[in-house]
Amino acid sequence: MKRKYGMYYSAFLKAVRTGKNVTLEQLGWGLCSISMMNRIEEGLRLPEKMMRDRLMDRLGMANDGFEEYLQPDEYAHWKTRQDLLQAIENNELDRAEQMISLYGKNGGEGNAIERQFYLAMKVQIMRCQGASDGELSAVLKGAIELTIPEYIMDQWKSYLLSGQEWNLLLEYIRCGGDVGQGVESSQKESHKVTAYEALLEAVQESKMDIYNRAKIGSKAAYYLCVELMKKPQEAWDCERLLRISGSAVEVLRSAERMYYLSELLEIEEQALALLAEELGTATDGIRGLVSTLAQVREWRRVLAQIYRDGAVAEKMENDCYLYWQTQNYCYGDVVRKRRKMLGMSVEELCAGICEKRTVQRLESKKYNTHIEIIGELFERLGLSCEYARKSIVTDRYEAIVLYDEAVNAITNRDTDVLGKVLPRLREMLSMDLVINRQEMDFFEMLYLHYMEIINKEECVERLQRILEYTVPLKCIKPEGKGYLYCGEMAYLCNIAMKSEGYKKKIYMELLMSACQQLVKENGIKAYINTYETFMCNIASYLGNEGEYARSNEISDKIMQECLSMRRMNTLYNCIYNKWWNQRECSTDNTSVEQKLYTERELQKCIQLAALCRSRTYECFYIDKLKTIEA
Repeated sequence: MKRKYGMYYSAFLKAVRTGKNVTLEQLGWGLCSISMMNRIEEGLRLPEKMMRDRLMDRLGMANDGFEEYLQPDEYAHWKTRQDLLQAIENNELDRAEQMISLYGKNGGEGNAIERQFYLAMKVQIMRCQGASDGELSAVLKGAIELTIPEYIMDQWKSYLLSGQEWNLLLEYIRCGGDVGQGVESSQKESHKVTAYEALLEAVQESKMDIYNRAKIGSKAAYYLCVELMKKPQEAWDCERLLRISGSAVEVLRSAERMYYLSELLEIEEQALALLAEELGTATDGIRGLVSTLAQVREWRRVLAQIYRDGAVAEKMENDCYLYWQTQNYCYGDVVRKRRKMLGMSVEELCAGICEKRTVQRLESKKYNTHIEIIGELFERLGLSCEYARKSIVTDRYEAIVLYDEAVNAITNRDTDVLGKVLPRLREMLSMDLVINRQEMDFFEMLYLHYMEIINKEECVERLQRILEYTVPLKCIKPEGKGYLYCGEMAYLCNIAMKSEGYKKKIYMELLMSACQQLVKENGIKAYINTYETFMCNIASYLGNEGEYARSNEISDKIMQECLSMRRMNTLYNCIYNKWWNQRECSTDNTSVEQKLYTERELQKCIQLAALCRSRTYECFYIDKLKTIEA
């Protein structure tokens, strides 16, 4: 039975909501009525993009790495928001001010979330211009009340809010806003500590996934520690500071993100150093404390150096990171690129579906098109327009949880977990949907390869068949300027990595072309998930082929963008690529200078891998260093 796009969103929304035991009233509180929430979940009403995002964000599902297709008007509006964020991040205040003024005029006074975004950006600009806490507090209060009818601190643990909404409350507290503590103005310092603690606890106990908790929890922990450290140093509660900062750092490590990481590590170092000084050398616990202090200092040193080398500010400077979105595409662009890549004429595409002019209007991006028509066009193009925040389509929350387990097991090459999870996951997913069948066959192929049941040649053959469920490999050409969705690019990347000789070169060039085409449209930030993963493999390949300058250029670009967006899971690979290139270029790898360089760069890799909890890579770099030293 053919379903509508709105039903895909509604099915996913309902699956996550019921899976997390959230009521419709909780989810829609301050946003819309229960009757409207019912209409959304029944597939009778597809909300506009910012409402879709807000509902999913309240359920703790990060907008990080999944693809979303948009009508021309929504895509243009998304692009405007991203351009505004970029202007603020670049500190182009005059341009940002012009953009926010225009946005305010066109921002839809009746749309609460739109208006809230406008006010949040206005606060960013006002802060850069030196506005007082009172001025900022007034704007923040107006922004908060748009979607949070009541914001008394005692009720926060019962709230279901997005990271953006929690951040507005956090900034309101910092500016001295009243969140119902009922304390005298002379007690403002304790007033803020109490409020920060309450907010941090609410975030920690919320329905958020690890990525959302990393974003806002790290900031709340930092603000709380800073407030606690306003006392004279001799009055610091170092153990309390370590609990707060240490817990936030552990979440960041698990999420492989760096929001306020340098700031929190600095707090840890200060608290640990003070504790060590107080304890002296008399107690048994001093050794563990000193060891932890040494590790924190080493992480701080490495982070400071790579930020400096990348010419990126080490400390967090604004809240734009909470609003960046990746992998958003316009339906018209996707249809046009995919059609041309497949060598299909407009007449061939629209036959039996719609009139020729409908496709022409869709591809021109000047008109919205009925979603039912887009769905049929996508199907003919080997695509799915179903809404998914994972690389699978499902209306079962337990399948979403199981999928995350499978992804983690693949990352860690944990064949025991994979062997148990994959059969259960296949049973839960509809294999009638090609996107599910592709992803499951891909996972199972990786499992067989990890178990050494199939070799590289068999992997390549299977991967080619999996890719061709949706697009013939022969249609993917560097000059084609086509469109591949993330799953197809992952299959192509694995084909390239496991191929040999001239075929490897061809596939790597195809992959590089696909990545570069994306970047030309909206910049690296909009496709950072795709860019960092695939281009890192390309950089490694180019280094192995002796194209050291190109390899280094790509590695530097990846690092700079990842540092800017506070992503750390590919940094150690980029540093290793550059070390490898330098070593291959060197005429004397036995010199003292070269040995020092090798030790320094591999130690960076070791420390960054440890920060990301990547034991596999950490051990690899340790073994590499030992082999070279021997």
